[in-house]
Amino acid sequence: MPPGKLAQRREVDAGAVEVPSDLIELGVLRGAYGLKGWVRIVPHDADAAALRAARTWWLKQGDGVVAREVTGVRRQGAGVVAKLTGCDSPEAAEELRGASVAVARGDFPAPNDGEFYWVDLIGARVINRAGVELGRVAGLRNNGAQDLLEVTAAAGAELLVPMVEDYVDAIDAKNGVIRVDWERDW
Repeated sequence: MPPGKLAQRREVDAGAVEVPSDLIELGVLRGAYGLKGWVRIVPHDADAAALRAARTWWLKQGDGVVAREVTGVRRQGAGVVAKLTGCDSPEAAEELRGASVAVARGDFPAPNDGEFYWVDLIGARVINRAGVELGRVAGLRNNGAQDLLEVTAAAGAELLVPMVEDYVDAIDAKNGVIRVDWERDW
């Protein structure tokens, strides 16, 4: 199973319900915020658009995964604060400290034209202008100046391709192809 995906079951009043297979980890719950059971989340993405838009979050602690309805959410500094069902005190919020926060990929808002979710680029083939396949996207990272595609070549070597207009010619997320102005030996 790819990194960031969670596949487990959760218990609800009516019995066991399957956890969505398309869960993507978007942040970590860091404890209580205020006196009414709000929680602080450190998102993996500075914008946190998918996290803020979703109305169901899946919290993973240890071996368990539980769904929580989000009744309120807003940005707070570099993070996000949220009100979750069943979390009505600072003590209840503190019990969730350290939980991974995931959202079903199907619940992400549609990206604007020319925008992509990183998760949708994982596994894409990276092809240069000469038609040479450089490898597949294994991940993405940010170096503070720009995002970088982590491309794993067939031989296991890793390339880092800056996600800037000068080097990325086209992204076809639907077909899993990224065209770049890059060479293997750069």
